[in-house]
Amino acid sequence: LFVGVSMMVVALTLIAVAFLFRECQTPGKSLADCNADDVGLPKGWALATVAALMVYVSGYQVGFGPIAWLMISEVFPLKVRGSALSVAAMVNFSANIVMAILTPVLLHLLAPWGIFAIFLGLAGVSLLFVYVFVPETRGKSLEEIETL
Repeated sequence: LFVGVSMMVVALTLIAVAFLFRECQTPGKSLADCNADDVGLPKGWALATVAALMVYVSGYQVGFGPIAWLMISEVFPLKVRGSALSVAAMVNFSANIVMAILTPVLLHLLAPWGIFAIFLGLAGVSLLFVYVFVPETRGKSLEEIETL
């Protein structure tokens, strides 16, 4: 989990920095005078952004993607596990809906680097949370995990 979230933090950092280097793709025009459709990234930063997106998705797939669900099924005691999984699923899907609704609003209000900086901050808080509060369950039985 820690490795996956760390990958996400690195990727979001690179993407946020890349968007600081946006430029007008029309020769001779400044960014301030450029049509919004002609604004883009220099080729190197564009390629770095694509690579960072791949790292981000990979980090999610080894981190929060599967491990969060596995951990939830291990951490809660057997008598409340079903209810806890239901609440966790509801919170997860609710957060996804909120993000889907807020992202277009944020795109309108902020520069692209600002949105990724917010996501980076959230990922950083998640990384700190995992480091401080999430117990290591590798090699432990369900009974041992319940005592954590």
